Amino acid sequence: MLENVEKFLYSNKSLHIASSSYNNPNLSECSYVSEGTTIIVAGEQNSSLIEQIRFNPKVEIIVTDGETTLKYNGRAKIVSDYPNQDKIIGDLAKKDNLERKGIFGVDLVQIVPTEIVVAKWDYFQEFKENKPSILKDFFHSIKKTIQIWVKGIRLPFISVSVAAVVVGTAVAYYESKAFDWVYFLLAVIGISAFHACADLLNDFFDHLSRNDEVNEKLTPFSGGSRMIQNKLFSTTRTLLGAIITFLITLGIGLYINFTLNGNIVLYIGLGGAFLGIFYVGKPIKLANFGFAEIAIFLSFGPAIVFGSYYIQQEKFSWNPIYLSIIVGLLISLVLFVNQFPDYEADKESGRRNIVVLVGRKISSIIFIIFLSLTYAILIILVILQILPYLSLITLASLLFSVRAMITTRKYHDNYLAMIPAQAMTILTTLAFTLLLAVSLFITAAIW
Repeated sequence: MLENVEKFLYSNKSLHIASSSYNNPNLSECSYVSEGTTIIVAGEQNSSLIEQIRFNPKVEIIVTDGETTLKYNGRAKIVSDYPNQDKIIGDLAKKDNLERKGIFGVDLVQIVPTEIVVAKWDYFQEFKENKPSILKDFFHSIKKTIQIWVKGIRLPFISVSVAAVVVGTAVAYYESKAFDWVYFLLAVIGISAFHACADLLNDFFDHLSRNDEVNEKLTPFSGGSRMIQNKLFSTTRTLLGAIITFLITLGIGLYINFTLNGNIVLYIGLGGAFLGIFYVGKPIKLANFGFAEIAIFLSFGPAIVFGSYYIQQEKFSWNPIYLSIIVGLLISLVLFVNQFPDYEADKESGRRNIVVLVGRKISSIIFIIFLSLTYAILIILVILQILPYLSLITLASLLFSVRAMITTRKYHDNYLAMIPAQAMTILTTLAFTLLLAVSLFITAAIW
C-alpha cells in the first residue's frame, strides 16, 4: 500500500500545506516534487509559510486528485544542500511565480511524514522514525520559543539602550567611584524591558496603521520585525508582550524609586513611558507630527543616561547631561538612517518624520551633520576637561561612522545599498558609547 501512496504523490503536482505559530494558522497552495514519501516545496523567504516553518516544523498537507484525498502530517525543514537544489527551486519557483524580493530569495523545504491517511483506501501509517522523542521535542520547543521572542523584541537593537546605561553608570564611577551592582543590573533589565516594550508597541501600532503592511522595501534593520505580517505573533500576543515588558519596567522603576530619596526616577520613568508609548501610539502619535527623532533623543539619551547616573549618585550633575546629548544623538541617528528605506511606507501611512518632510537627499546631509556633531561635542568636552584625554579613543569609531556617512550620502535613494549604512550606524553607536564608558572606568580606576 505504501507503494501506492508514493505513486499517488508522484502523479500529483500541487498540494495545500497548513503551518502555524502560536495557533496562528497559515494555508498555502504549492507545487511540489516528491521522492518516495518525502515532499519538496519552495517558498519565498519572509513569507508566512517559510517563517512559520523556521520556528515550528509541524505541518499538515492535503493532496487530492478530485477523487482520492491524502492527508499528510509531517515535519518540515529548510534545506540548503539538497541534490539538484538550484534546478528544483527554479522549476517550483516558475510554477508558483516565486521570485527574489530585495534581500529575500527562495528557500527549499523538505518535508518528511509522521502520519499518512488515505480514507478511501482505508489506509493509515505512522512513521515513528520521523518523530522526535518527547524530550527532544520539548527542548526544541524551548529553543524555538526563545528564538521567536528574540526576533519579536529585536534583541540586537536593545544593545544600544544597554550601552546608554553603561555610559550613565561610567560617569557616576568617574566622578566618585560610586558603583552599585544591584542598581546597575536592575537598570539594565528595566531599560531592556522598556526597549522591548517600545518595539512591540511599534509593531502593534504599525500594523494597525498598515505601515508595515505596505512596506515592501525591507532590510534586516528596518521595516519592523514582521512578526504580525508573517503570522508568527497575533496582534493580541504582540500587545500582551508589550504589556508584560511594560509591567517589568514599571516594577523595577518603582522599586528603585522608592529605595532612593525623592521621586526623580519616577518622573524620568513617566516621561520615558509617555514618549515610548505614544511614539506611534494612539491618540497622540508623535511620529506623525515630526517628533519621532526628538522622542527617541529624549527617551534614549537624557532619560537613560542621567537616570542610570542618578541611581548611582542620587544627585544632579551636568556631566551626564552633556554625555546624554551625544548618546541621544547617536541612538536617534540609528532610527533616522532606518527611515530612508521606509520612506514610501511612512509617507503612505501618514507618518511625518524628518525624512518624509524634507526628502532623502537633504536628510542624508542632516545625517552627516549630526553624526559629525557627536564627535565635535566629544572633542569640546575633552578640551574643557569634562572628559579625560583617554576618551579620545572613542574616535576609533570613525572607522564605522565615516563609511555610514559616505554610504548614506551616495546611496540615500537605494534601500538595498543603504543596508551597510544602517549596520555601520549601529556599530558606530555601540563602539562610541562603549569606548567612552571604558575610558571613564579606566581613568577613574587609575587616578
